Amino acid sequence: MDTRLNAHGDLTGNVTMGETRKGGLRDLMLKPESFREGEQDNVAYWVESDRNGVEQGQSGGLFLGVSHLHSGTVGDEYIFTRGHYHEVRDTGEYYWGLAGDGLLLLHFDDGTEKLLPIGPGIVRYIPGNVAHRLINIGEDTLSVGAVWQAISGHDYQGALVFKSHVMKTDEGYEVIRK
Repeated sequence: MDTRLNAHGDLTGNVTMGETRKGGLRDLMLKPESFREGEQDNVAYWVESDRNGVEQGQSGGLFLGVSHLHSGTVGDEYIFTRGHYHEVRDTGEYYWGLAGDGLLLLHFDDGTEKLLPIGPGIVRYIPGNVAHRLINIGEDTLSVGAVWQAISGHDYQGALVFKSHVMKTDEGYEVIRK
């Protein structure tokens, strides 16, 4: 069966799916005590991917995926993905916005961080050696497509480096660095 991408950013076909619950982000949040009763069990985001018969680590192979982040906050902090480096650190990745309104947070090895808008029609290249995370600052689900090399892998532990937290305000958002 062919893989298809619909107008909402959903993949169909030979697709695998994984999800992360809000509780899985607890230790990454600025104020982990902000969780309300039962909120930790709610899905924060899910990722669909098509491996197209390619194995992890296969030279020359590419993977296609879509990340979907629910809208909302925990306390005042917007929902985000765990973020990652690649296990093969010098491999890059492309992201493109499909739906919603979000930010791409980049963390460079020198400790600097950069926030870039991501939404429909916006394409972002993420160079190697850069940790990256998505943040949903909109009212709707943020859906972002991605293509990465099969040799890249994901290093979530190494990406515990993010210092910027995006907090909801009456005017939109503010960034707090811890």
